[in-house]
Amino acid sequence: MIALRRSVIPLVLVLIVMVVLFYAVLPTRTYMDQRSATAGARAELSALVDENNALRSRLTALSQPEEVERLARSEYNLVYPGEEAYAILPQAPQPVEIPDLWPLNALVTSLAS
Repeated sequence: MIALRRSVIPLVLVLIVMVVLFYAVLPTRTYMDQRSATAGARAELSALVDENNALRSRLTALSQPEEVERLARSEYNLVYPGEEAYAILPQAPQPVEIPDLWPLNALVTSLAS
C-alpha cells in the first residue's frame, strides 16, 4: 500500500501541474493573440481616421466655387462661354540621322523613295 501511494502521489502531482499549466498557458496565448489583433486594428483605425480627415478637408475645399473653377480649368480644360482655350503643342521631334553604313544605306534609299 505504501508503494502504491509512492507511485500515485507523484502521478497525481504531475497531473495537477499539467492541468494548471494547461489553464495558465492557453489563456495567455489567447490573450497575446487578441493583443496583437487589437494593435493591428488600432493601426488600421488610425489610418482610416487620417484618411477620413483628409477627405473632409477635400470636401470643404470642393464646396468653394473658386476651387471647383480652378479644377475645371486645370484638369478638364473647361472655359466659360465666349472664352477661347489654347493648347501649346510640344516641339516636333528632330529627324533621325541614319549613318551611311552598308546595311542602312538601302534603308535610307527605300525610305527616300
